[in-house]
Amino acid sequence: MITECTVSDMLLAILKKHGVKYICGLPAAQIGLIMHGASRDPDLVYITTRHEEAAGHMAASISRVTDTMGVCFATVGPGATNLVPGVAAAYADNIPMVVITGQNQARAIDPSIDQLQSADQIGLFRSITKWNAIVHHPERAPELFERAVHIARSGRPGPVHLDIPCDVGTQLCRYDLAQTPPYRLQRPVPCREELQRVAAALRGARRPLLIAGGGVARSGGVQAFRDLVAHTDMLAMTTANGRGVLDPADANTLGSAGLVSGQAAIDVGQEADLVLAVGCKFSTFTPIHKPPHYPKPDEQKIIQIEIDAESIGRAVPVEIGLVGDARATLEALLALLAEQDGFQQDLDWKQSILKKRDAGRALYRETAKESKVVGGAGLLNESAVAAAIGELLPRDAIVVHDGGQTMMWTISHIQVDSPERSLFVPGMGHLGFGLPYANAAKLAHPERAVFCLTGDGAMGMTIQELETASRYGLAVIVVVFNDSYWGMYKPFGEMLENPDFGTKLSTVDFAAVARGFGCYAEDVSELREIPAAVQRALDSGRPAVLNIGVDFTPHPMDFLWPNIILDGFQFPAPQQTPLQAVA
Repeated sequence: MITECTVSDMLLAILKKHGVKYICGLPAAQIGLIMHGASRDPDLVYITTRHEEAAGHMAASISRVTDTMGVCFATVGPGATNLVPGVAAAYADNIPMVVITGQNQARAIDPSIDQLQSADQIGLFRSITKWNAIVHHPERAPELFERAVHIARSGRPGPVHLDIPCDVGTQLCRYDLAQTPPYRLQRPVPCREELQRVAAALRGARRPLLIAGGGVARSGGVQAFRDLVAHTDMLAMTTANGRGVLDPADANTLGSAGLVSGQAAIDVGQEADLVLAVGCKFSTFTPIHKPPHYPKPDEQKIIQIEIDAESIGRAVPVEIGLVGDARATLEALLALLAEQDGFQQDLDWKQSILKKRDAGRALYRETAKESKVVGGAGLLNESAVAAAIGELLPRDAIVVHDGGQTMMWTISHIQVDSPERSLFVPGMGHLGFGLPYANAAKLAHPERAVFCLTGDGAMGMTIQELETASRYGLAVIVVVFNDSYWGMYKPFGEMLENPDFGTKLSTVDFAAVARGFGCYAEDVSELREIPAAVQRALDSGRPAVLNIGVDFTPHPMDFLWPNIILDGFQFPAPQQTPLQAVA
């Protein structure tokens, strides 16, 4: 049946056909018809934020915590540029979503005649989306909308961008909505011969390591990966995007978030003779082949199973690279392994790694014993606060890990048993994504407790979204680890003996600010006060902010960042006097 309607209405109809339920952004005239249609549609949840960056983060969070895909929108020029951080973070973490920007009239763009707010939005989003397009002609709009949804979700998923001139958005188009059926996830599987090579490598390995990446979570392959660990009885770990794939109580689990898991993660990456990584692109957090500090050993063989062929071998030298959906490929591999038992792994080596894992866990617990930082300013120890919060979380709580040094401690102390319970953006490492992510998670799961654990620096970046939470009744619990520093960079200023390095911040009373936004809020200064404060926040039924004064607390794995991120960086000797010009 042919439908005739405006381009804006057709966009909403096609998105709904493909299961979209949530759309968020900032009001603007150029996309007024899209906003009008979305806000009046009973099948859509329409949210307006206080800043476009938050809309991008909310759309990404929706895609993480639901079975649908998030959509965000913004106006031409400054609206589009403000969306960039949220879209870039989603692209780096392979999160599917549709990004819609308004544009000036079609006759005034490409090439531009420099109207008010004119911007090359296609160029702006080209490097941070899988695909983007301008809708020049109304008759092509349905085709482009269908293509956008398919590209966002297929293969290695990611954001796509549609730029819609304001006049084109009001024009009529005709389309049969049944022409293209609702999107169904494709699950390619390598052939039997390729999987037999993987099975043979697993059976012959002496020091094997299994790694689950974000692709396992996205494909719904959690149980299949756990079954592989159980069947092989091999050591396993997850990447930062794979957190929750492994049961933290499993005896073979080395940890989550890769390098942040502790020294055992680094050691196993250096000692394993076989690494089988599924749905993993070997990013910075994954301790495999990170030269010069952690290079791949000559005898180590790496097997990479990825939905995206271009990702295979891009970051590490691969012995076997297979293109396949994580869940379907794992299930096929398990069926092959069931045909013939027998593994050759070195159990003494395995026990040596497990001892290092246990020692690392004990070290993290030890750092949390002192409620206040020894020799500090009398403020609370970040490790102790993170451990205390971890013990108070409801069983099904969703936790957002924002902030630099704060993230190091919260990820170390808080383990989860399901991927949607732990939200983080390791690809870009954004600060400030936490509150928008939490708002979206609470929007999608109002019955569950949602905690945003953040630092004072990160909180200052999107604090205006407390108003969004209040306006929509999103009762998120925000815990601010307030040390009045850009904490992760504090050691660099000290290393250079430079008090003017710029890491010191003024102390902000986030509780007072939160009350101004209509939230419940408390200041917390003692560890023993945290349980009651968390309970009062939960009982308030409102967005809540707990402002906890902490001191910068060094993390046992802090050495990673200069080793990996700043490899080759030459630190000068401290400069005692201003540099003199050379004659």
